[in-house]
Amino acid sequence: MTARSGATFLLEIGTEEIPARLGPTLAATALTNDHALLARLLGSPLLHRLNLGAIPTYQVSWDQPHEGNLFEHLYVRRALQGRAGVA
Repeated sequence: MTARSGATFLLEIGTEEIPARLGPTLAATALTNDHALLARLLGSPLLHRLNLGAIPTYQVSWDQPHEGNLFEHLYVRRALQGRAGVA
């Protein structure tokens, strides 16, 4: 199937497939209360930054590990942000 300019396609997949289907991702936002999905997202080495709740992917928290930080050498880098009552 060929997409026309401006066309939107929706593909239904199981939540267990989502981290792999996303592939390598610099920033993602999870809008879900599905704790199993959140666990899979948190466990995925493909996601470098995960926002929990309605936080724009361009919004950063400067106290999170980032380029040039010592955490880069000690831990897998992952930044998390969340809103009260989510997850």
